[in-house]
This record gives sequence, C-alpha cells and structure tokens, in this order.
Amino acid sequence: MDKHRDNARLATVIYVLALLVTLAVVFLIGLPFARISHAWISLFALFIAETALYGLSLYYIPNRKHSDATIPGYLAFGTIAGLYLIVVIIFIIVFSLVLDLSTFNYGLLHFIALGVAGIMASMVAIYFRHADDQEVNSTAQVQWVSGMRSTLLSIKQELAGWNHEERGGLAKGIAELEEKVRYSDPVSHPSLVGTEESLMQQVHELASGISSLVKETETTGETERVGRQIRETMNLLESRNQRLLQLK
Repeated sequence: MDKHRDNARLATVIYVLALLVTLAVVFLIGLPFARISHAWISLFALFIAETALYGLSLYYIPNRKHSDATIPGYLAFGTIAGLYLIVVIIFIIVFSLVLDLSTFNYGLLHFIALGVAGIMASMVAIYFRHADDQEVNSTAQVQWVSGMRSTLLSIKQELAGWNHEERGGLAKGIAELEEKVRYSDPVSHPSLVGTEESLMQQVHELASGISSLVKETETTGETERVGRQIRETMNLLESRNQRLLQLK
C-alpha cells in the first residue's frame, strides 16, 4: 500500500511539472506568433491529454497486478492518450504557427481530434470491461472448485479422527466426491451458476452433518443420512458436468 502511495505521489509530481512546462512552452511559443485564442485552445487541449495520461497512471498503479488480461487495455488507453497529445502538438506547430486559421476552425479541429480520441477510448473501454468481467468470472470459477476441495479436505480430516466402524464407508464416499470435483471442468457457464451455488451449499451442509455425527455417541440413522447427502451431492455434480459438456 505504501509503495502504491509513493508511486501515486511520484506520478502527481510528474503531472504537475508537465502542466507547468506545458504552460511555459505554450506562452513562450504560442503568444508571440499565434493568436491568443489559439494559444488558450492549445493549452486546454494539452491539459486534457496530460490529465488523461495522469488519470490512467493513477488507475493502473494499484491495479497493475489485478489481471494480465487487462494489460492490452491499459496499453491501448495509453496509446490513444499519447497519440492525442501528438496530434495536439502538431496542431500547435502546423496549424497555429504556419496556417492562418480562424479561431472557430482551429477550435473545431481540436474538437474533432478530441472526439475521435473519445470514440477510440470508448471502444477500448468496452473491451476493457469485458476482459475484466471474464477475469472475475474465471477467478470465481477457480474459487468454486478450490472452495469445494477445501471443504472436502476438512471433512476427510475430521473423519480421520473418528474411531467408528462406519467411518470407512463415509470416508470412501468423500474420497470419490473429492475426485469428481478435482476432475470437474472449472470453466463454467452462466446457466450453471445456480447449480454450482447449490453444490457449495450441499458440501457445507455435509461438513456440518459430519461434524455433528463424529460428536454423537449414538449414530443410528445419522450415518445413512450423511451417506445420502454424499450421493445427492455426487449426483448433482455429475449432472452439472454433463450439462456443461452439452453447452460447449
């Protein structure tokens, strides 16, 4: 966190220095040779480009490790802002100092450049959001599988400390269920989210049932009930996997 804060402060210092240098250059070059109105328009356009780069850097600093899939989006945003900055500078050098453009036409050229940059940035934002959503979904899918396996591991550990003749059957069922989870495809489908949530809930209920079972002195009927829970969870997992194959 401190490193992110230091990097953000450094980016802010660079941004402020860039604004000051831009202000000095525009007033040094623009005012003696161009119209005052052109200089102000150029200054405003440069500030927009530099602020866009500064804002992108502030957003990237704490999120650069969030997702490799979004790196192309950051690069595209930076490229668009950089190209816009170059176009603005060309406008200053060519159109403001060489060609005799009216204030309206000069401002219109800047407006067109800003509009094109905005359209390109919007298109990149669509990709950026899609890539980010895909990464979130992938992470959620991996968490679903790891969550199932983690809960099943805790169940196995609890059964290992249960000295009862019926432990073997339950341990075998849990091992089979864990194996099915291990070889289940973590890449899911939106239509299966409800099923996967039900699976997580059933595994948590199974863990709670076994935790209660190992503490009981009398297990009449409880072992059969837990066994049914294991089979129901296994059947639901098989159903989920089959539906996923059909959807692909």
